[in-house]
Parts: sequence; structure tokens; C-alpha cells
Amino acid sequence: MASLGVEAGWLIAVAVVPLFNLNGLVYDEPRSALFRALVLVMLALHLIARLQSNSHTSLLASARRGANVFLRNTWPLFLVAASLILSTLTSISPVDSVWGSFFRGQGVYLALLQIIWVILIVTYLRSPAQRRRLLLAIVIGGTLTAITAIVEPFVFGENWLTWRPGGTQGNPIFLSGYLIMVLPFMLAALVEPWARKKIARTSLIVAVIFQLAALVLAQSRGPLLGAVAGGLLFAGLLLWQRHRRLLIAGALIGLIGLSVLTIGLNLPGGISSSLSSLPVINRLNFAQDAQTGTGRVRLILWQAVGRVITTWPSVVPAGDVWHFLRPVLGYGLDTAAIVYMQVYPPELGHIEDPSSMWDRAHNEGLDVLTMQGGLGLLAYGVLGLVCARRGLQQWRASESLAQRAWIAAPLAALAAHVVEVQFAFTLTTTGMLAWLCVALLLTRPPALDDGRQGDAQLSDQQQRIKLLVSVAGAIVIIIVALRVDVASIWANALAGEARALDQNQAWQKSIDRYDQAIELIPWQAAYQQFRGEAFYNLARALPADQPELRVKLLEAAERALATARRWLPLDLEVNSNSGVLYAFWSDIDPARLPLAETYYRRAFALAPTAAALRDDLGHVYHNHGRYPEALDQYAAALKIDPKFSAAYFDSGLAYQALGQRVEARQAFQAALQLAPDCEACRTQLQSMNNDQ
Repeated sequence: MASLGVEAGWLIAVAVVPLFNLNGLVYDEPRSALFRALVLVMLALHLIARLQSNSHTSLLASARRGANVFLRNTWPLFLVAASLILSTLTSISPVDSVWGSFFRGQGVYLALLQIIWVILIVTYLRSPAQRRRLLLAIVIGGTLTAITAIVEPFVFGENWLTWRPGGTQGNPIFLSGYLIMVLPFMLAALVEPWARKKIARTSLIVAVIFQLAALVLAQSRGPLLGAVAGGLLFAGLLLWQRHRRLLIAGALIGLIGLSVLTIGLNLPGGISSSLSSLPVINRLNFAQDAQTGTGRVRLILWQAVGRVITTWPSVVPAGDVWHFLRPVLGYGLDTAAIVYMQVYPPELGHIEDPSSMWDRAHNEGLDVLTMQGGLGLLAYGVLGLVCARRGLQQWRASESLAQRAWIAAPLAALAAHVVEVQFAFTLTTTGMLAWLCVALLLTRPPALDDGRQGDAQLSDQQQRIKLLVSVAGAIVIIIVALRVDVASIWANALAGEARALDQNQAWQKSIDRYDQAIELIPWQAAYQQFRGEAFYNLARALPADQPELRVKLLEAAERALATARRWLPLDLEVNSNSGVLYAFWSDIDPARLPLAETYYRRAFALAPTAAALRDDLGHVYHNHGRYPEALDQYAAALKIDPKFSAAYFDSGLAYQALGQRVEARQAFQAALQLAPDCEACRTQLQSMNNDQ
């Protein structure tokens, strides 16, 4: 029964996790929490299955008998696990590395559960019937996800993030990254013996059409390149033995055609405008995109991350005792948001939303090297090579088309994923499928309860004790799943509701929701930060005739932000928000101004190229009548980003306050030149002209 429960766990995971899209503040957290909870339940069932045997030596003796074979087949997993643990132990932000950052949640907790997921599948996936059920679950999950993307514009309206549909994955890039990994398994299902029935074959063909339609609608270039790589590999492995000449000719013709099309689109006058405007085809215009679009964003990010992995800067203002190990172990899992802000390129603020979070390089290799160092990159590389070798060994030994397809599917899915994440990054669903492919490619160890004779039998009392221990262990694991993962789903929903209330200025109600979320997940510093923001906004909204209540609210905000800083001392937003809090408070109590300066300067150390932070501190000095110091901050902002029009405008106001009209006029003119739509700049210049 326990083995059936373990199988049910992985079937539910591959079929349901991609569809699990509850409303909340972080859209990927419900899927991640569900996956983690399912793996913990599977682990609890595995523990019961292993400990329930009535043999006195079955647990230890059989483990010894199978240990050598098991390690010989799965040792790369332990190399990856070791790199993950070492990176976490030396992390610049231990909380982020254990639980994962707030918006990604990809800490060592999730990473180790993914490895356990692989080991459980390797241990229990043994029969062809199990493989068929797994294949069917993948097909169901992929088909339903593709359908949500197709119907999204008609049922749910336009995607809030972009004009392209994202389905249950929210983002078209993540949607496509998942679908290209499902597609090889759908193609493998088409050659299964059970798919020869007309109904089954027709259903699978329709499912493949849905997949392709969703990919076309999503129009994500990185995943499309991955789909091409995965498709070519799948076709090659499936047809190489009998149709290699046809396969080579087709691949060459296809690659030549794609190359000609891409070159034609990127040369002036190369291809007619009517053809270049077609969906999918227009996404191949890399030359234009490299100047102004997402391609330009990626190039800027990659250049910046290149500086990180070549210089390995110390990002801890108080000193980094493990700095000498950063090239080997990286900065720690899910710490990229801290590290990358050290080299944030100001040019990004003129291409995309300046408030956008930059916590990934949109290149998995660069992210792994940054967060896990050379050891982490080596561990994943070794795991990939072992998987490829084992897969090719099984492919050579396959005796039928269906067997070759079953081996080709995980190899093709992994190849597609590896190509795709060079332009994006892994999330829950793609990570789940990637580790599933690893499990399918690794050779299964022998059963640990192989029933060899000669083992002494336990007495009834010993069996009861053993059963009690197994049940107790399973209960502990289930409690962890409920306390951490199920609770995080509910807390995420509460926080999402609270943020919506914040936008409607219903701060008293939002504080109550944050309190409930914090009670569920007290170590989540972001909830404390948002709670502090709500108290701060409530204090700002109070009329001036309630100074005592305002101070009490500001003190509550101070306590919330102090708690957040204890959990995440290197978090940029927590420190900058502390500066904002004390800056407002200093208008009531000037003695708070030094605290505002302290936290702004901490933010400067964490994000030395964030010109907006310098401009904000300039506003604080301006409000206190300290105009020369305000001008120093505006000048520092302009030194970082000479195209920062707001800093020129604010400089003009400071010069005006000092009576320096010539300098003020020059500053307003510079701001208007950089931002021709700046009505405030035009108004100030007109006012100065009228005063002459």
C-alpha cells in the first residue's frame, strides 16, 4: 500500500502541480508548496514501507547489500546535494538560502526535496504499467495547461504581464518552458502500444495540437529554440537506426531554412514587411530586439553578471568571512537579488520598469555560478553527463520503437530545458519535470527489501516497537508538510488579499491579514515588511491633529521593519523602507533624521548604482532645508546615471530655494531635454521667465 501511495504522489504532482494556480501574492508559491508537501508525504510513506518489514536485519543488511549499487547509480545526486548544502552553510543570507527568497522560494529546502523526489521515483518506478500511468499523467497535466493558455484571452482577458498568454504559469516564458518539456512525452505516448487504439491516438494528436497552438500563442523565443533542440534530438533518437539519411537531410534543410529566415529578418530590406510581421516569425528579428527589446535587457544583464563572476565583489557591508570561497561555493542559494544589485546597470531603468525586481540573470548557468559557485556548476554538469550516458546506454539496448521513444523523451525534454534556461530560469513546474527526467534516466537500484533468506524474524513486541517508530517518523514528516507547506499556501493567499487592500488604502484591514500570515509563517520577513509599510501609510493618512496616534503607528512600523531586518539584514527594500520611515518621522521629530541617513546609506552600500536612492535622500535633505546636502545627493545620482531627468529637476528646485536662478534654469532645461513630456519642468521654466 505504501508503494502505491508513493506512486500516487508523483502522479498527482505531474498532473496537478502545473495547474495549481491559487490567487496569492507570489504566483509560483502555491505550486512550489504543493510539490514540497507531496514529496514529504511520499517520503513518509516510503519510511513506513521500509520500516514495516518483519525481518530483524532487513533494514540494515539489505541497505548494505544495495548501497554499493545504489551509490554507483545515483552518486551525482549526492554531489549536487553536497554543493547545495555547502553553499547554504556559507551563504551571505542564510534565511534566503534555506527557505528561498520571497518571490522565488528556491532555497535548499526545495532543492533537497527535489533530490528526494528523484530517489523515490528511482526506487519505486519499476513496471511498464507504472511508466504508462506516469506518461498519461504528464499528458493530462500538459494538455490542460495548454488549454488554459488558449482560452485565456477569451475567458480571463489579456494577461496583466504581457499581451501574450501565460495560462496557469502566469508568464508566457514559463508556460513555454514547461510545454516544450511535456511535448517529447506526448510524442512518446503516440508510439506506445496502447495508443494504437483509434480513440487514444486521436486524443493524443489533439493534445499535441493544443501544445503546439499554445507555444505559437506564447511566442517565447528561448523556449522555441529549446523546442527545436528537443525535437531534433527526439526525432534523431527515434529514427536514427532505420532512417538516418532522411533524418540528416531533413535536419540540414530545416536548419538552413531557419538560418536563411533569421538572417533575412535581421538584414535591412531582407524580407518583406508582411512576412516579418507574422506571429512567431517576427520574434526572430533579433537585431531590432537587441537594441530596444528584451534582447537588449538580457545583454545588459549578462554583461553585469559577467562582472560579478569575474571579480566576485564583497556584497556584505560589515565584511564577508567566506569571501575567499565565493568562486567555489557562490554567494548562497537564492541570494542573486542581493548580489546583482551591486552591479545594477542604470541603463535598465530607461528600458524597463525601474521598480522591477532583478534577481535572475535570465541565464541559468550564470545564476548557478553566482549562487553556487564553480562546485555547483560542476556538480550539475557531472549529473547531466551521467544522465546522458545512462540514457544513451538504455537507448542502445532498446529493442522496440516504444522503448526508444521512452528513453528519447526525457533526453529530449532535458535538452530542450537546458537550451531554454540559457534565456530564462527554472521555476517549480520546469524544475519538477527536469528532475523527473533525471530520475527516468538514472538506473534503478535493486529493491532494498529483496527478501533474502537467513534474516531473523522480529518478535511481536519488536515489531510493534518498529511500527511505532515508523508511524511516529511519518507523522513528524506530515506535520512538517502541514506546518510549512500547507501553511505557506494559506499565508500567501492572505498576503495577496492584504496587498489588494493596501492598494485600496484599507490599511487597517490589511494589517489584520498580515498578522494572520505572520502567525502562519513567522520567518517570512516580507510579511513583516509589508505590515510595516501598512502602518506607515496609515500614519501618513492621519490628520495632523492626531500626533500621538501617528507616533504609535510609526512605532509599530518601526518594530515590524526591525523584525524584517533581523531576518534579512542585507535586503535592499527592507533597509530603504526603513530610511523612508525615519525620513517621514523626522518631519515630526527631527531627532529621527540621523536614523533615516543611516538606513539610506546602508541601502547605498547594497545598491551602489541605484541613482533613485540618492535622489530620495536628496528629497529628505530638501524637506529639512538642507539644500547644499540635497544638491550633493542629486549630483551623486547624476554621476551614477547622467540621463536621470528627475535628479536634474530636483536640482533645479534646490537651486531655486538657494536663489541661484541661473543654475536652476540650466537644471530645468536639462531635465526637459531628457524628458520632453515633463510638464512640471516646463511649468517651472515658464514661471522663471514670467518672474524676469
